[in-house]
Amino acid sequence: MHSLGTEIKKIRVQNKLSQEEFAMRINKLHSLSITKGMVSKWESGSIEPKTRMLKAIAETFNVSIDEILGLIIPVKQDKIETIAAHIDNDLTELELKEIKKYIQFIKSQRK
Repeated sequence: MHSLGTEIKKIRVQNKLSQEEFAMRINKLHSLSITKGMVSKWESGSIEPKTRMLKAIAETFNVSIDEILGLIIPVKQDKIETIAAHIDNDLTELELKEIKKYIQFIKSQRK
């Protein structure tokens, strides 16, 4: 189950910050006075951050408030693979046509 504290901790850990460093980074950018203890209480779920604190977290770490609240599951961009990512500029027109034909064949197999 989703928890606001879990999401905040996930953001902190992904950025390789201690609770104190996490608070200091937000404070520096937003002139707030978040303490290590506040971060600890947010993560444990004993208190929830105020709206302006959520906004500061989102802006500082480039995430949406919806993500912090668990309303959006972010897509891992590094896992997405496309054919276009593997096409070199040195393909001939004939090779590109063959690739397009194969794509159409794969699509035709859906059902």
